[in-house]
Amino acid sequence: MQGLEKLYTDVDWYIAQHILYVKRLRTAIRNGKPFEHKDCHSCDFGRMFDTEIIPIKNKLPSEIRNIVEEIERIHCEFHEVSMQVDTTNLKPEDETILKQLNELSTELIKLLQLLLRLKHTINH
Repeated sequence: MQGLEKLYTDVDWYIAQHILYVKRLRTAIRNGKPFEHKDCHSCDFGRMFDTEIIPIKNKLPSEIRNIVEEIERIHCEFHEVSMQVDTTNLKPEDETILKQLNELSTELIKLLQLLLRLKHTINH
């Protein structure tokens, strides 16, 4: 299935895009600088995911489709939560939000890595 191959080929790119977004957010927080928050459909990850993966999602094997749906959910939740942070004016209660962001980020990366492992299993 061509769509599945494309998904497997791009997993590294999705991981990199998420890490870059998180790095930019953390830098803005650390420096107290404004951050241009984006929703889950406007960031580079989301735009490509919506263009390349969502159209083929229902054609994927159920195990992969379930992972993709969970990636989609967590990715959008990450963006929703991150929008609650004013990087120029951190408050003590933001610590809880930052912890939640770290947990969501870790969960998202784990799911993407699971796709990588499945790719290697299928290719060997």
